[in-house]
Amino acid sequence: MKHIKNNFITSLSHLYETSEINEIFYECVSHITGKSRSQIIMSLPDKASDEIVKQCDTLLSRLQTGEPMQYVLGFEWFDGMKFAVDSRVLIPRPETVALVDEIEKLKFKNAKCEMSVLDIGTGSGAIAVAVKKRIPDAKVTAADISEDALEVASTNAKKNETDIIFVCDDALSDSFLSGCEPFDVIVSNPPYICPNEMAEMRTNVLDFEPHLALFVPQDDPLLFYNKIAKFAINNLEKDGALLFETNAAYVHDVEKMMRNTGFNDVVVIKDCFDRERFVIGKKI
Repeated sequence: MKHIKNNFITSLSHLYETSEINEIFYECVSHITGKSRSQIIMSLPDKASDEIVKQCDTLLSRLQTGEPMQYVLGFEWFDGMKFAVDSRVLIPRPETVALVDEIEKLKFKNAKCEMSVLDIGTGSGAIAVAVKKRIPDAKVTAADISEDALEVASTNAKKNETDIIFVCDDALSDSFLSGCEPFDVIVSNPPYICPNEMAEMRTNVLDFEPHLALFVPQDDPLLFYNKIAKFAINNLEKDGALLFETNAAYVHDVEKMMRNTGFNDVVVIKDCFDRERFVIGKKI
């Protein structure tokens, strides 16, 4: 087992720091064996079975190409739940849980029995499913332009025993969700990376995660924020809230845009890594 671990470190050193490779090794072996990290550590001096060696080699061959561990294993954890992920959807990030936290706080301030929530650009369905899990009586709608993404999101909703309304629609279209009932909360983590940021991106993101969900035109970084904010100001209930995850480089531009669009009490919130990441505003 120790030899397998060293093989991971040697084979992946061109892609990751040693500490990160260690995490990948333990996650992969735990997935194969069903053992906890402490159990794996205890078994490092032991002889690995031929089947474990074979499965580790199979995973490692994919990891060496730069393919993200989450795609290789087929899942990622988000807000304590397991979500199926593959190249059709972005991998949920831990910092995004803050949006779910903020929506849960809004529930306690909302006197309505049933909160109506719309997640725009749902991808894997992580936000929508987490909101529904925390607030079971909420009516949650999740929209995405990608039918492939919605297939993954629907699978995740079923696996996590949540009832979500899924809609395939284009948030940039003037007819987006035409005729819908007003929502109490609209949340979105839309595409926000500009092409000139590609050079700073890791291979495992750039080469494997769906570009449709990542990139915006260089000359219009707020493309989705502008469109969604205009939709929200017309489709939120009074005192309804709009929540965005943003590119840290444009967080204050989004803040200003939301104020100009007519939102009040607009605030910027930091993520779990102490970076300004989220913008929240209310329709008065």
